[in-house]
Amino acid sequence: MELTQFDVVSPANEGVWMNLEHPVTGEPLDVKIKLAGIDSDYYKKELRRQQNKRFKKGFRKMNAEELESETIELLVACTLDWEGVELEGQALECNPENVRKIYKRFPWIKEQVDNFINDRANFLKN
Repeated sequence: MELTQFDVVSPANEGVWMNLEHPVTGEPLDVKIKLAGIDSDYYKKELRRQQNKRFKKGFRKMNAEELESETIELLVACTLDWEGVELEGQALECNPENVRKIYKRFPWIKEQVDNFINDRANFLKN
């Protein structure tokens, strides 16, 4: 069996476009987000940074807000680009500050992004 057909690391590093869906109907929206996957260098680098911080601080000193913030930071690290994202009539540039703002304000977007990057099937080339 040729294992390269199951390479999820290369596509995870390159990023894959996710079409955002309406939070209720599931209909595709005119928004695309380019995401790195959990096997990407982006994800691993941020995860290691967080783990090193926990080792220094101690796991028992973490609270729910910090864990939620860490999840958002992982998603921010994996968000490579986007198209069609507007907020209050303004097109938003894809940068860490704006990505963080969107994921905090719109939990349904954060959830779709989280589900997408954690599904390796999204990073298998057909």
